Amino acid sequence: MRLLPAPPDEHVPLTRGSVKPRAIAWFGFTAFWGHLRHLAASAIATENIDSRQWMIPEAPDELLARLLDVIGGDKTKSTMLDAMNGETWIDFVADTGDDVSVSEAVARMVFREYEIEEDGKRLILPRGDIMMLGGDLAYPVATVSEVTRRLVDPWNRVLEKCDDGKPRALLAIPGNHDWYDGLDGFARLCQAPCAFEEETSPSDQPKPHDNWLLAWAEAFSRGEALKKPKSVALRGYVPVQRVSYFRLPLADGLELWGVDRQLREIDPRQTAFFKVDTGASARVIVLPDPIRAWGEPQANGVKSRDALGLAADRDPMLIMTGDIHHYERSEEGPSTHVISGGGGAFLHGARVGGEATVPGAYRRVAEFPGPCASGAMLWSLPWHVGIGRAGLLVSGGFALFDAIELVAHLFKQPTPAPFVLFFAVAIGTALLVGWRNHRVWRVIPFAILTAFAIGEVPLLLGIAAEHYEKMLFGHSAIDKIIGVTIASIFAAFCSGAAFGVMLALIARFGLNHAQPYAALGLPGYKNFVRMRITKSADGKGVVDAFAIGIVDPLGKKSEPCLVDRFRFSGKH
Repeated sequence: MRLLPAPPDEHVPLTRGSVKPRAIAWFGFTAFWGHLRHLAASAIATENIDSRQWMIPEAPDELLARLLDVIGGDKTKSTMLDAMNGETWIDFVADTGDDVSVSEAVARMVFREYEIEEDGKRLILPRGDIMMLGGDLAYPVATVSEVTRRLVDPWNRVLEKCDDGKPRALLAIPGNHDWYDGLDGFARLCQAPCAFEEETSPSDQPKPHDNWLLAWAEAFSRGEALKKPKSVALRGYVPVQRVSYFRLPLADGLELWGVDRQLREIDPRQTAFFKVDTGASARVIVLPDPIRAWGEPQANGVKSRDALGLAADRDPMLIMTGDIHHYERSEEGPSTHVISGGGGAFLHGARVGGEATVPGAYRRVAEFPGPCASGAMLWSLPWHVGIGRAGLLVSGGFALFDAIELVAHLFKQPTPAPFVLFFAVAIGTALLVGWRNHRVWRVIPFAILTAFAIGEVPLLLGIAAEHYEKMLFGHSAIDKIIGVTIASIFAAFCSGAAFGVMLALIARFGLNHAQPYAALGLPGYKNFVRMRITKSADGKGVVDAFAIGIVDPLGKKSEPCLVDRFRFSGKH
């Protein structure tokens, strides 16, 4: 298939999926379960209970040998490029299993051969010999059930139709959503089996339960462990790693590093593993968090970089990350930073507020989507949140407090609901803005104004209802109940809309770029990176990368396009 050129930066209506499991509503009850798992996992990590301490990483040549057992090649060679006759391809995909329809559309995009024009000639971009997953396999928690339903099943439906019989290798690093489940779902998909383990057919293994709570309750009542499949598999892809991090010799002077920071930081054993000098002068480093995003340095990525003892302006690196659900590329000295988190999760738009003025601010070379398209998406936030499309957890909370406040006002009964709502919204707004990342004088006034606007909605409606009580509510008790119900629903809509305005404003002001788009939950602008590893004239490894994307994956008129292309030579 011939790739189209990158589209203009303009608003395009996006098609949402309608097949279950649908996309996670990030202000809803399902996502709330993910937040609870995040809290529990973080508490465990804080206690320094770290399962990576049990992991014994393999030497790079051992991992290379197992990989070549899968994809073929000369095992007497010391690098992958030499073993594969001077050329190999890697597909990088991150932030995958969310809406099942989008997952299937992403699979159709990834598991396809493309062609482009290069120097007046036709260049074929084949499927990668290696699939590199960049973390966050499924949402909101990457349990074996969610990984199966939201990633493996839809991808395998596509792979069954395009199976060419060629075995390929699977490599991966875990993201934060994988660690919420203690890497259980991650390991069942991405961990190579031990030599003494018996192979089992998928039909012989228990199927993941669609309702984990009922399955857990049933197993608990019997005093049994919850039965899960020993493994789940992508058709034609064989996992080759034994631990959650690795290093692989790609070519002379070029290594591939897969790094795992768990939920907090890179552990000492992993730090020592990566500090062993193998003579590589350049690296392709896959991190779970970007070092920079939206024009600003990112704390988690910076900590990982520092723990590895590297500096992008000194050490040539191609840093590949997901976590942020869009495509972005920037340059820093001899290094290239790439974010490609478009594997299926909801869309994060580009920066639409003022350019960052913090130390380390940088210019983006390529973005998908761009700021114009991203800014246009924010216009729908008030309506989207107001009608409950962002999730019923927030909408339901507003409805409850608004009803209590409205009824109390009409019946002239005191209630603490207005004060509780005011403080809840103020604190919630400050957390969403990110009070640790901005000056207090910017966050506190904004949070107070937002809390005042949302908290006063039912009070103003109550005053209006009291003034027009007979006209609106009639005289009978039933009339009053109906009137109060209608007024409460309207108040909840207005409160939600005001909350949506707040979310849009924090993106417009450049205060927070993640939460507004999480509330929208848009399915568009999916992308992945296909990389060709070859040799330069001096025999060193060179990476030619092609970012491939699709604007509206579920739309009938949208086709894959070449979002960006670049070369990483690993030279100063």
